[in-house]
Amino acid sequence: MLLHTHDYRSPDTEGIVDGAILMHREMAELLTRIRRVSWHDLTLGQDSVASAGPGDVVYAGSGPYAFLYHRWRERTGGRFRIVREVHTALWSGYWAQEELCAPLVREGDLVLFPTEYTRRLFIRHFSSVTEENSAVAYPMLDRLPRSAPKRIPGTRETLRIGYLGALSLAKNFDQVLSVFARCHRESGGRASLVYAGKPNHPRWRPDAVGEALHAQGVPPGSAEQLGVLGQDRLADFFARVDVLLFPSTASRETLGRVVLEALAHGVPVLAADVGPAVELLPARNLVPTALDTSGEFVMSRVGPLGRVDEDTLVRKLTERDFAPAEVRGAEPFRDEAFLRALSGEPADRHIACDTRLPARLRVAPRTGADPERDLARAEQLFTDFFGGRDRAVLDALDTAAAGPDGPTGRELAALRELVTGPDRNLADYRAFPRLLDALVLPPLPYRLAPEPVGAGAGKE
Repeated sequence: MLLHTHDYRSPDTEGIVDGAILMHREMAELLTRIRRVSWHDLTLGQDSVASAGPGDVVYAGSGPYAFLYHRWRERTGGRFRIVREVHTALWSGYWAQEELCAPLVREGDLVLFPTEYTRRLFIRHFSSVTEENSAVAYPMLDRLPRSAPKRIPGTRETLRIGYLGALSLAKNFDQVLSVFARCHRESGGRASLVYAGKPNHPRWRPDAVGEALHAQGVPPGSAEQLGVLGQDRLADFFARVDVLLFPSTASRETLGRVVLEALAHGVPVLAADVGPAVELLPARNLVPTALDTSGEFVMSRVGPLGRVDEDTLVRKLTERDFAPAEVRGAEPFRDEAFLRALSGEPADRHIACDTRLPARLRVAPRTGADPERDLARAEQLFTDFFGGRDRAVLDALDTAAAGPDGPTGRELAALRELVTGPDRNLADYRAFPRLLDALVLPPLPYRLAPEPVGAGAGKE
């Protein structure tokens, strides 16, 4: 079996902070070491897989572009298998990929997910994603240390609280600050905070965070911001904390690499009791979460699907009511599981996961869809954008803007700037889907249905 995949060994990732991009690069390096690989450049079009023969596998490990391989296979009469991936949950990029792939999925094709929670979401909403043609595989543990669980400080000792990830409302970072401030007050100052990540708003800059904490009674020096950390600085970060907070309920969350990274370094994690963390952590380390059923979301925007119970989280921290670090269900996160999936071997699918969010999700149906037309338009847009045919894309944007539902104002200006910019970077895989949103498949709205009376957190 010859494996064909986009050459992701040396992508330009300057300024891009994304776990999926890191995973793409890691997989390219892994395949370089242990597999016979035919590398290609996805942006060259159908010629990139012209050499793929019967029994070969095309691994779509470069972002939400798998629909291109499926279309090219149909057009050229190819007989290769396609292994695609989904790296975000309720985001228009991967949702559109699955809509476009759906009519062209063949027996033997496979879709990989980071967690069983994410797999359940897509099985529930796409008839082309089934129990048989999907699996959970996100290899990363073999590149992480395996440190012994850290000792949990006693209640009379200082607890060093950590946070690592985007500083955003989607990740409920404001709750991290609120919970830390309460822990600091209620423990008589025996709590500190070390946090790192990219702020997505001026309110999360160090000076603003310091002022906000000071207003809640936390003296200067109790919280330290480390900026954006590379992989080479993770060990130092985890050496400085006793417990990590992961209250994220972000709509795009499918794993939270940081959870596995913390556990591998021996640091326990407290997380929201919905989404991917349910299958990564013991129940004792999960915090009750109230889902937001008040309105409608849209897949082009990331936001929090709920809020963790701060009273419970504060109590768990101050009373040290959480279990030590332990990597549970490690199999899907090892290289061997990924390599077996590429080879077509069946995977063990018995993974306990959150069923509450998938059961409550209501996605608006797509109206006015024409699969062949949409595929053709998506391919042409990809070809124009990465082929530097700016005029064609700008004309399409102007035409769309003239319609009643087209982009206007700042949105249109941002899209035009995306097109007229000097670079086309496939690694920035959130850029092209913004054009797809505006010109081919408008992002779908969705909501969370109210919880039935008497129901609790779901897990299967």
